[in-house]
Amino acid sequence: MLFAAMVVLWLCWGSSFPAMSVMVRALPPLLASGAVFLVAGVVLAAARPGALRGLSRRQLAVSAGAGVCLLGAQGTIAVAMRHVFAGTAALLVAAIPLWVAVLRALSGDRPSRGGVVRLVAGFAGVSVVLVAGSAGEGGWSAWALVVVAASVAWAAGTLWASRSGTPPRPATVVQLCAGGLTLVVAGFLAGELPTGPFGAASWASFGYLVLVDSLAGFALFNWLLRSAPVSLVSTYSYAVPVVAYLIAVLVLGEPFHPAVPVGAAVIVGAVAAEAVAMTGAPPFRRLRSR
Repeated sequence: MLFAAMVVLWLCWGSSFPAMSVMVRALPPLLASGAVFLVAGVVLAAARPGALRGLSRRQLAVSAGAGVCLLGAQGTIAVAMRHVFAGTAALLVAAIPLWVAVLRALSGDRPSRGGVVRLVAGFAGVSVVLVAGSAGEGGWSAWALVVVAASVAWAAGTLWASRSGTPPRPATVVQLCAGGLTLVVAGFLAGELPTGPFGAASWASFGYLVLVDSLAGFALFNWLLRSAPVSLVSTYSYAVPVVAYLIAVLVLGEPFHPAVPVGAAVIVGAVAAEAVAMTGAPPFRRLRSR
């Protein structure tokens, strides 16, 4: 059941990168991303009237803060994707499990030896895919570093949400609305203004991101955080870039490089190994008892 849910999450968020790339070709990235999340949050709130009444102030604050981290990161990536291929952006985001491990180590946890091996293997696969995928863009740019910084923010939001207690079901609504509103405000402050007219492809991508990326993806993400350890949930970022890269190549016509399938195989193998390990014992242990 957990593995099937992870696969669906891979498909939801993997397809979101190419869809976002199409959307920001014409629509302002911060405003459009914020509108996507706000619409999704309002739809969920309307489907569950009165659901937020069961949240404490602390739960509201934690959910809102996590939403700003997660969706703020995704909005930042949307801005960068006007200058970076969708597949390359997705591949950079694959480093999220590494950042989760770093943040956990800084907070007093460390990975087991097996966890380190799986993490290193996954990162090695990411490196192969990343080097090959970036070749078509003429090397690295400052926008690639922006994507990396957004990945750190996403990892922080993931870890914060998981360590703040079991996420309540209405948390998705709060995350979407808080993150979406933050992006809309940021868009206006940055001087983004819709000028139009916008093509059908941009609006189709907008709707797809509302239904699949936001409504389905974030609801499933929060369910997984309630049902599985954060170390297992964070492995989605190994597979999502592979899905995104393949869609970007096959649908958007972005450059394909033969080395990518090799790196992808290593990434998926690391994900499978981590999933098997997590069903038996958590890969992180406390440095000291508290």
